[in-house]
Amino acid sequence: MTETNARFRAVALLDRDGTINEEVEYLSDPSQLRLLPGAAHAIRLLNLEGVAAVLTTNQSGIARGYFDEARLAEIHDLLNRMLAEEGAQLDAIYYCPSMPDAGDPRRKPGTGMYEDAARDLGLKGLPVFSIGDRSLDTDFGLACGGRGIRVLTGQQLKGDVPKDLHRAHEARKRGKLFTSENLLQAVHALLAELNFDVVPEDLLFNKKYGDMYATARALQVEREKDNRIVLANGCFDLLHGGHMSYLESSRALGDRLVLAVNSNASVQRIKGAGRPILSEPERLQLLASIRYVDYLTVFHEDSADALLEVLRPDIHAKGTDYTSENVPELQTSRRLGIETRIAGDPKQNSSRDIIEVIRERAREGVL
Repeated sequence: MTETNARFRAVALLDRDGTINEEVEYLSDPSQLRLLPGAAHAIRLLNLEGVAAVLTTNQSGIARGYFDEARLAEIHDLLNRMLAEEGAQLDAIYYCPSMPDAGDPRRKPGTGMYEDAARDLGLKGLPVFSIGDRSLDTDFGLACGGRGIRVLTGQQLKGDVPKDLHRAHEARKRGKLFTSENLLQAVHALLAELNFDVVPEDLLFNKKYGDMYATARALQVEREKDNRIVLANGCFDLLHGGHMSYLESSRALGDRLVLAVNSNASVQRIKGAGRPILSEPERLQLLASIRYVDYLTVFHEDSADALLEVLRPDIHAKGTDYTSENVPELQTSRRLGIETRIAGDPKQNSSRDIIEVIRERAREGVL
């Protein structure tokens, strides 16, 4: 029996042409390979967040005689080098060289390539997402017992990407098919789905939470109503009074408060081994219950610069452990015309302080 690989918490089956690289009919020469904007970033995000990035591609051009497997290997070697230059890597590459009518179980939407990956990488039992620009890619995800995400960068298929979070959540509940503008947005949607899987029925969570790009679309609607948007962000590992003061003060600066929470992986990079204490979905569920929070999302980088680029709030509120001149994202905010404000009472406690108190009392035998 194949054991699940502890490195991974989910698997992304990635189409190639029109998803990772520009669409070229029967791409047969390495010189034709061009990465799509954001594709390497998306794959790097999968790497950082513990999701297996597995390329699965139908390559009937081999059976048609347009190129051979040696040439395909050259193309994939170049693809790997191009991704590595941007800090990203594929965990495995699988292809099917057969014609569509050959009955080859490896050819999408057949499940052969997934089964090979599951065996080789220990992926059995993990959530499965297939991302691609054609219906056979989404059908592939369903056939593998998972979900499909269609991107609009290859075949330019028309799709509805809802701006309203409620509509997006209702569409998600109705089925297992999603539409995203590109691979990067699809990866953010995938990571959000992993949180929805843990907290499926919490009404406040479903009302407020969305991935970064879904939240950005919802904020477009808020701006049409002339609502002033405030963004707050942080780890929020163990909630305490300082957090509540920060959120209350931030919400008072505008009409809507978006709270962006560091992912588990980014908290560990920032805070060190053993953190966070509470998992990502646990932190999100608690924060969704706070009345000051109107929208809730996750960001995966160590700073909020990319978050500011996507959400474009009117105000970026930071806690009192910063000053208006040493906020890490200050230059980004100034470039985008976002006002930086310091919010909340003077900082007197932290999650780290709470953890140390617990440790000390445990050592004293009073816990």
